[in-house]
Amino acid sequence: MVKKSNDSRRELVLSLRNAGLTYAEIGRRLGVTGERIRQIITGQSTAKRKRVRSGADMLLSTGQAASLLNVHVNTVRRWSNEGILKAYRVGPRGDRRIRRREIDNLLQKRFPASTN
Repeated sequence: MVKKSNDSRRELVLSLRNAGLTYAEIGRRLGVTGERIRQIITGQSTAKRKRVRSGADMLLSTGQAASLLNVHVNTVRRWSNEGILKAYRVGPRGDRRIRRREIDNLLQKRFPASTN
């Protein structure tokens, strides 16, 4: 159903464009920007897709890592500073991010599974 709605909107935009209206004029009539009208006509997607990391490659904040490890956030920071837990600095503030794989590795080193 959603696709049908998008198709009818595109048809409306195309008919208005063929009638000689500019992108800006069509946008004002429909309550969107002229750039959005251009995207509707060309079929471009407006959503920028980010690569979602999952599983072992998932990046966690220090708070999320602390919750998984059942320790205080400052402990995660200290372990990062000491090299016990590898963290990556991201963003202009230099926030720490820890891969889920690093947490799993730390847990396996500290609490190896019994072989019984």
